[in-house]
Amino acid sequence: MFSDKIWRYWILIKLFIFLYSASAESGKKIPPEANTDVLGNERRKERIRSLFNKVELSVSTYDTAWVAMVPSPHHSQAPCFSRCVDWILDNQLSDGSWGLPQQSIRLIKDDLSSTLACILALKRWGVGEEQINRGSNFLELNFGSSTDENQHSPTGFDIIFPGMLEYSDNQSPQSEAYLAYVSEGMGNLQNWDLVMKFQRKNGSFFNSPSTTAASLCHTQNSGCLNYLCHVLEKFRDAVPTVYPLDIYARLCMVDSLEKLGIDRHFWLEIRTMLDETYHSWLLDDNRYSWMRQRVL
Repeated sequence: MFSDKIWRYWILIKLFIFLYSASAESGKKIPPEANTDVLGNERRKERIRSLFNKVELSVSTYDTAWVAMVPSPHHSQAPCFSRCVDWILDNQLSDGSWGLPQQSIRLIKDDLSSTLACILALKRWGVGEEQINRGSNFLELNFGSSTDENQHSPTGFDIIFPGMLEYSDNQSPQSEAYLAYVSEGMGNLQNWDLVMKFQRKNGSFFNSPSTTAASLCHTQNSGCLNYLCHVLEKFRDAVPTVYPLDIYARLCMVDSLEKLGIDRHFWLEIRTMLDETYHSWLLDDNRYSWMRQRVL
């Protein structure tokens, strides 16, 4: 659920950049003289420059469903983020699933997880009986794919999906702790003081709305709540898989520009972005700690 959406997003960016470097040969950098005509149009350059300042993230049905499960801090029988519940009700696909339309069958396990999470959210608040029935029918028809090793499995699927199935059979207003179990595969871990050590300065856990929502259901932590409120202020009624992701996204774009051999056209934007990232690294900003681990 995590890696698939990120890589789909980056494939689109790489294709976008590729449109402006049509003379590239596979596995080779483009000679500087070969780019003169391709990048001669300043408007094309500006469109690429704009990506440094605005990174668009697609919403995640799975993460939105987990945020929809968070109860109100003032009334446990009502959702804290009712807009997410409404989004789920309004965005079911024609086949009864919740997921990305017209996507490859290789992502069927992602659809199964997203659909089951949406069903859990609707059942939790006692709404959307018709949508629940259609979603349940989709799960029944495609359940065999959940154990098909030839199907691509999102990260943690073998832990998360069975956990959600068990939770769907034992759902009750008192089972908030189990939300964290099925979200991140922590089992019967009870040492939440230890878990809270991984909370970031922005209130999230690993910049993940779903993980943060599951933790909020158990801990009622104000930092988790503030983080989710901030994310929804930006994305309104649905959330992405990871937020914030802008620095990592721009680093990936720099890598693509350099591999295509056209980075000299954007040296100012690249230098500014790298200076900002290095400054944050020196400050040991925990927003970048996960990125540091990937580099090391």
